[in-house]
Amino acid sequence: MKKIGYAFLILGLISCGKVKPSGDIDVKDVNIQEYKDLNLKGKFKIFYVNNPKNFVSVETYPNVYDNLDIKVKNNTLYIAEKRPTQGVDFYNITLYTHQHLENIVMADSTDMTISSQMTTPNFSLVLKDNAKFSGSILANKAKIDMDKKTRANVLGSTLDATIAIRDTASIIAPFWYIENLKLTSKNGNYTEVSVAKNLEGSIANTSQLVYYGTPEKNLKVTEQAKVEQKKQP
Repeated sequence: MKKIGYAFLILGLISCGKVKPSGDIDVKDVNIQEYKDLNLKGKFKIFYVNNPKNFVSVETYPNVYDNLDIKVKNNTLYIAEKRPTQGVDFYNITLYTHQHLENIVMADSTDMTISSQMTTPNFSLVLKDNAKFSGSILANKAKIDMDKKTRANVLGSTLDATIAIRDTASIIAPFWYIENLKLTSKNGNYTEVSVAKNLEGSIANTSQLVYYGTPEKNLKVTEQAKVEQKKQP
């Protein structure tokens, strides 16, 4: 019985340990079905490339690749690590697809770059933990939710945008041209945006807002929060 207990203990320690790189870097391509939403969790960099075919290309170490769970369920592409990774110096994933994404959720330390413009009627981005996003979007409506130490750099154009940002997150988007923005900002975050017509919402705690343009304003600003208006980026 003791031997069985030790065996389970060893298996438990192995399964709970972090995955470290082993072997030579290789490229693995995975064909996938159609999807319109994306859910990411891990410590990898991910690139979006417009392409006639749908597939995922992973460039990393063999055991790191084997640690990935890649699947499409309910029109959502999920890419996540089965176990945490450590010390992986080369860890890139490229999404090749002809579809424009509508909803993106990123967690842990995922880092996404969009090489082309994302065109969609409605766009939603949720950033958690230490996730980073950089890309251009063209949408009638856009919704962005950010917390903790997340970072976003956004370009493009949107008619109606909603941003909820908190903790020490930051969004730098002077060249994201927004007609109407509803902003909820609190804690110690930093927001930089361009707004043409209407700017409303709340700026609380020690959060900072820098905005470009001369929109109509309806902002509730607490005493320690900072708001600065600039004419052009």
